[in-house]
Amino acid sequence: MFRSLKNKKAQAVSGEYVLLFFLVIGMMTAMSIYFRRTIQARIYDANGTMFNIVKDRTAGLNIVGNLYTEYEPYYANTQAIVERRNMTTEELFKGGGARVSYNEEVFMRTNSVTAPPKDAKQYEEDMLNN
Repeated sequence: MFRSLKNKKAQAVSGEYVLLFFLVIGMMTAMSIYFRRTIQARIYDANGTMFNIVKDRTAGLNIVGNLYTEYEPYYANTQAIVERRNMTTEELFKGGGARVSYNEEVFMRTNSVTAPPKDAKQYEEDMLNN
């Protein structure tokens, strides 16, 4: 295959570029699995290291509760309160002209609490019962 590409002078340049392009894309696709695993391993290692640092620093203290290294965004309880005020003003002029003014105010307060992993099962049951 490569001999046929080598014998043609300046005619198979686009074919060589297409072949090179697919080789590079194939290599990048194959390597993406290893890059992803590397990043996940570094996150796991950093999580364990931070856990050990906190555990060592709090060894002599009386702390109530356990240390958790997991984060479960699925067990979040979010409450939002939204208030809206609308005011519309219309002015009519002689000759049929009109001007309309809109004034709107929006106030929003949000409170979000994430349940620790130990309460995840209870949180799921509470959500199903509501």
